[in-house]
Amino acid sequence: MALYTYKFRIYPTKDQQVRLSAHFGCCRFVYNHFLEQRKNSYLANQKSPNYYDQAADLTKLKNEKEWLYDANAQVLQFELKCLQAAYNNFFEKRAKLPRFHSRKDKQSFTIPQFVAVEDNKLYFPKFKDGIPVRLHRQIEGEIRHATVSLNHAGQYYVAILVERSIKPLRKVKKEVGIDLGICALATTSSGKEYRNIRPYRSLQRRLRALNKSLHRKNLGSSNRERARKLLARLHVKIANIRNDHLHKVSHQIINENQVICLETLNVSGMMRNHCLAKSIADVSLAELVRQIEYKAQWYGRTVIKVDRWFPSSKTCSECGFVMNKLPLDVREWTCPKCRAKHHRDKNAAINILNEGKRTVGTTELACGLNVRPKSIQGRLRMKQEAPTL
Repeated sequence: MALYTYKFRIYPTKDQQVRLSAHFGCCRFVYNHFLEQRKNSYLANQKSPNYYDQAADLTKLKNEKEWLYDANAQVLQFELKCLQAAYNNFFEKRAKLPRFHSRKDKQSFTIPQFVAVEDNKLYFPKFKDGIPVRLHRQIEGEIRHATVSLNHAGQYYVAILVERSIKPLRKVKKEVGIDLGICALATTSSGKEYRNIRPYRSLQRRLRALNKSLHRKNLGSSNRERARKLLARLHVKIANIRNDHLHKVSHQIINENQVICLETLNVSGMMRNHCLAKSIADVSLAELVRQIEYKAQWYGRTVIKVDRWFPSSKTCSECGFVMNKLPLDVREWTCPKCRAKHHRDKNAAINILNEGKRTVGTTELACGLNVRPKSIQGRLRMKQEAPTL
């Protein structure tokens, strides 16, 4: 069994939008209130209350703030679980210290149970009348919980987490090394290239025009709000184009190969290069790696991560000679030792494949997650629900 998420667009009525706004506000208030309580308690006593203490305080708070009854009780309790999970991640050094939520950020709340989708409508407590939802595919599996969100463009979505069985793909006898880059999104060791569509660059002129239109409007006016939503919708369109392309590329890579060797990229460090930061953000390399990793776990493929400092581009795949320097603008080069001519990305992909096989130490085709290096086993960055306390 695996966790699988469906995301659908929902179209609430005017009355339902008001009730959703009440849920967003109540959840934000509860999270911020108890986060402040934890911080003040730690400053005073060097000790913070846990989830159970704050769950009891939530009942008292609802008696003082009667408008909290406008939101589902389990939704508010789930905010306390999210706060506890945020502190757990902070103490285990997986995230920074939790901070207060702002109404200017993306607004959302999670319904932990009693969620149903019937007759193209979404049902959950406080919304027994059902919210119209656009089902572009059938939901399979048992629903665990659902998250309703509102983005900056004024669009409502629901993400439904289900637990379902995913049938592994048929095994194939093909191993591949993949070099990720900017000129080409991905280059395989067999020479196949997946192009970089550059959605941000292609719509940059339209973005600039909408930005100028936004800043010409008066602050607080309805025209400015209308211009802001137009700009936000274009950003949503860019993100959707990028994610669609990445899903198609990752799906094809997973279908065609049994063993996939990837390089470990320091994307945050690469973003410090101001000459390449926009292009690196536009291509979204980390998201592509994340998709390949969790789809490999679903469909019975093997992912091998090569060390970050392995000189894949500067190493000759024929004789192993390592160049001292190889600038980024050099796309083809000749080995000074064996005189072999190399295409930069294809040569790097071949080296990544060879290094991945050497690291794992397999002499035959590797299958399953047990042959992966210990450094990456169990680290698939799949977004799941907050841990049950």
